[in-house]
Amino acid sequence: MTAGPDPLEILRQTHRLERPDAAQWTFRLGRMRFRLPNFAWRQAAIDAHDRHHLLTGYPLTMVGEIQLAAWEWGAGRYPDWRATLFCSPLILAGMLALPRRTWRAYAAGRRAESLYPRKRLYRDKDSSPHRP
Repeated sequence: MTAGPDPLEILRQTHRLERPDAAQWTFRLGRMRFRLPNFAWRQAAIDAHDRHHLLTGYPLTMVGEIQLAAWEWGAGRYPDWRATLFCSPLILAGMLALPRRTWRAYAAGRRAESLYPRKRLYRDKDSSPHRP
């Protein structure tokens, strides 16, 4: 018996997502596209984040990202201050524009557990506050 196709790979191909270890990633906001650096903390978090999309059913849309950010806050955020800083505006936007959906996603996360590690598992040059 052979295993079927990997749902995570299907998700990434369907939505034309970059590889998790790519140097940059594309942030889409409507028709606008922004190329952003893919920092080590994001590379370490993205597999679990994308799996959270699969597990929760939240779509890869702005509304879905807001809901998933709220769900991850409830279930357990990625243990890096930059990830928290990155997701905070999504939570705020959700509370202002979609308060019920955002609250329901957070409450669902409180009843779940995220796939993120409890402590950061890496150390690299962009994670150190003391750069040479």
